[in-house]
Amino acid sequence: MGAQRVTLTPGTAVGRPRWPEGDRWRRPYGWERARRPRPARAVWVWAAAGALSVAGLLVRWLPARPLAGFDRRVGDALAGDGTPAWAEALDRYGVVLGYRVLWIPAVAVLVWSARWRHLAVYLGTVSVVAAVAQLALGHTSLARDLRSGVTGSPAAVELPAWPTVVLATVATATLLVLTPAGRVRVAGWAAVWALLLGVAAERVAMGHDVVTTELLSALLGAAVAAVTVHLLAPERAFPVTYRRVVKAHLRLDDERKQRIFTAVREQLGLQLGGLEPYRLDGSAGSTPCRLLVSGPREGVLFGKLYSVTHLRSDRWYKLFRVLRYGRLEDEAPFGSVRRLVEHEDYMLRLLRDAGVRVPEPVGVVEVVPGAEYLLVTEMVPGAREILDADVDDAVVDDALAQVRRLWAAGAAHRDIKPSNVLAQGSRVYLVDVSFGELRPSRWRQAVDLANMMLTLALAVGPERVAARAQCCFDRTELAEAIAATGSLTLPRQLRRRVEASGRDLLAEFQALLPPHPRIRVQRWSLRRVLLALATVGGVVLAVVVAALNLRAGGLL
Repeated sequence: MGAQRVTLTPGTAVGRPRWPEGDRWRRPYGWERARRPRPARAVWVWAAAGALSVAGLLVRWLPARPLAGFDRRVGDALAGDGTPAWAEALDRYGVVLGYRVLWIPAVAVLVWSARWRHLAVYLGTVSVVAAVAQLALGHTSLARDLRSGVTGSPAAVELPAWPTVVLATVATATLLVLTPAGRVRVAGWAAVWALLLGVAAERVAMGHDVVTTELLSALLGAAVAAVTVHLLAPERAFPVTYRRVVKAHLRLDDERKQRIFTAVREQLGLQLGGLEPYRLDGSAGSTPCRLLVSGPREGVLFGKLYSVTHLRSDRWYKLFRVLRYGRLEDEAPFGSVRRLVEHEDYMLRLLRDAGVRVPEPVGVVEVVPGAEYLLVTEMVPGAREILDADVDDAVVDDALAQVRRLWAAGAAHRDIKPSNVLAQGSRVYLVDVSFGELRPSRWRQAVDLANMMLTLALAVGPERVAARAQCCFDRTELAEAIAATGSLTLPRQLRRRVEASGRDLLAEFQALLPPHPRIRVQRWSLRRVLLALATVGGVVLAVVVAALNLRAGGLL
């Protein structure tokens, strides 16, 4: 923390980003599409396997069927003199039981581990396969009408080894969403194929189909599940893990680090010698990191990496806020990752110019056009989180003075909590202004004051904070701030720290200040009611459709 400040590079000395190799056409800035990572090699392998299985199944209808003799010999060997007892038992209970033994526990595990992306992909894959079963084999009037419109006949469509296709899809999808990549997944593949081979042997022994059709059907089901999971929930972006991790913290692997090093060198003229995560426990909306600068301007900088993941999180967070509390201030979602990082950079410069003590902004770096951006600021030398510092009256006074300067600048921080308030000796810095708002309401500014008072009270107690606050604010303003504060207005970290203190700090502040009626936060409107009905209706409809499809496919 005691690193030297890095001198900013004059604009004339900064090089322009290099043009992509092989790109002969110049394009207007901002017109380019986001560079999406190429599908993994496994996608192409499984897609080829699926195409091969489809081609093999189509050969089944040729007049001269290849491998017919092989199919007959294998069938005779498995059936023997009559239908084996093991095949009859497995035919009666095994296949349907296999479906339920696999998919129902898998859904329970995904819900328990809060891996919602995997859950959506898993249920979507399984329910779509079941929907095809409903269309092709169902006996309802709707299924017959659909078949009549598609094939010209209401009769059921003959699908080869359909139970094997469904079981292979369920088994493969279960393996990919439940097992981490590595030895465990390799062992899982052995178990999956042992299961599929056992079911195929049973069906051949019972005379339901021939061995080549069974094997190709198993390969088709596995390919459908594997391609879907690898495309919609790729391992590099959504790794299978059972540790509780913050989804906002991107993995700083070697490939991503190299992209950041190159972009910072080209766009800011700074040579980085290292990059590492920094204070992850205090951030849930970005990936904070420490940038080690080498060369003539050696020192340390602070960076916040934003990606499409954070943009999606911002949208879901603000939708939840509208549903839960009504229309609050400045809750419109950002349209792109660039807008997200531009807003924070703008707020840093606005607050700095208004006299609010914030880290000096260095610049915005485009790491992946349209997808990843890095906001670079100074690393405040010698600064510590407010609750880890020695807090005296000078620190309390300066922290409250920063709130008064926010008010004077016509701005609000909107996320004041211990990790966002740093103390450098007796000087206080406000960091992480990504939620900052220009021209906020009186209520929003009062909440900033209350959150600062509660943060300071965790360090020195409410009596001392209330006494020092009267140097910057009158007692009516302090009472109004406490009256505007509740569980909604407290950032998660601050709320947990207050609960862990074992004290009712709000009640203690209320006893020290003049009485003030509570300020209500809930706001009801026609838009909120319609949005809530649409959201709940959409979720219920999706669940009902998935349940009907699963039941039609024999999974329920």
